Formats: sequence, C-alpha cells, structure tokens
Amino acid sequence: MAEDPAPDGRRVVVAMEGVSKTYPAARPVTALVDATLEIRTGEMVAVTGPSGSGKSTLLNILGLLDTATGGRYAMDGVDVRTLGERERTRLRATRLGFVFQSFHLVPYLSCLRNVQLPLVHTRHPRAERRELAERALGAVGLRHRLTARPTTLSGGERQRVALARAVVHQPSVLLCDEPTGNLDSANTAQVMDLLRALVTPERTVVVVTHERDVAERADRELRVVDGRVVG
Repeated sequence: MAEDPAPDGRRVVVAMEGVSKTYPAARPVTALVDATLEIRTGEMVAVTGPSGSGKSTLLNILGLLDTATGGRYAMDGVDVRTLGERERTRLRATRLGFVFQSFHLVPYLSCLRNVQLPLVHTRHPRAERRELAERALGAVGLRHRLTARPTTLSGGERQRVALARAVVHQPSVLLCDEPTGNLDSANTAQVMDLLRALVTPERTVVVVTHERDVAERADRELRVVDGRVVG
C-alpha cells in the first residue's frame, strides 16, 4: 500500500487495504468487504452509495468509532490495529473531527461552550480555549451568537456551530456523515461552501452523502455498493 507523497506534495493520511467488517449475530451481517482506498491531505472526498450499502460503517472505521474485523487501516502510516484503546481515543480526539446529520449539540450549553467541548481535556488554558472557540465560530459567521443556545438557532446555524466544534482543535481529517441531510437547499449550499473552505493543504474532508449536488462539490467520489468500495 503506497504511502509516499504524490507529485503535488500531498501525502496519504488514511489508507485501507482489504478492510472488512462483520457484525456477529445468529446470522452474521457483513457490512464492509475488502475495502481498499487511500485518501490524501488537502482533498475533499465524497462517499456515496445506496442506503445500507456500508457508507456509515466505512466512516465509523475511518473515525476509530468502530474496529474492522479484517484487513489493515493506517493513519499517517500507523496501523491502528497496533494501538490500545487509550491511544485510539487520543488519536480520535486530536487528529479527527466529526460532523453529523443531527448536529449533536448539547442543548443547555451556549454555542461558545459547545464549541469548546473538544478542548476541555487539552492543555489549553481556559482563556485560550475561549479564544479558539470564538475564532472557530467567527470562521463560520456566528461570532455574534456566542451566548445563544442551540434551541434558538435555525438548522443551518446549528450545523455551522457543529462545524466550528469539529475543527476547533485543528484536526487533520474532518469526517462528515450526511451533514446537509436536514438542511434546505440554501443552507446546504452555505454548509458546502464552508466545508470547501475547511480543506487546506494539511486538512482532508470526507463527506458521506446521498445528495448528488453535494457529491459533485468534492474532488473525487468513493462509491460503496453492497459493502464494497467500487470507485
């Protein structure tokens, strides 16, 4: 599995080789079959496919929220199978950011405090945590809503707060599961503009989506069908 930099200098940040996932049951369910792929820094990748095809399983394994039952998955060249649970948790907390369709904001916390959550267990002093969160909210156009609670925001605003929270700790990989699934067309376009802006030479964005117009905003597409990555 090649992990050398591309001619343009982009390096492989996540790589899978022959990854599979089977859930134990009376009749075991195989959700992912022999998945092989590479994703490099500085690109946006769309993951598409029919409902139940294995897209979310693939994203959960990429995000270290689930473990593969076969194959090799490396992040920055490190085989995650060699990591203990504490190391996996640290890697997930420092290198990965997550955005979900349902926002997953804490309703009784202000926008500012929601965005600070990934920093709570870091070494950043309290004042620096606030500064970083304010900066992240400013980047998504919501610096004026620092003290607002999620229940007072529109769906588009809530997803923008979720984006700010996902990147406040400067992850190298941002994983998004149907981030526009609950949004109208205007808010979908705004969120996709923000996601495109979050792609940097050192940050990759992976978006699971069933929306064709969202997938077309990506640099390339990985299609999952019947648990297999086919493109």
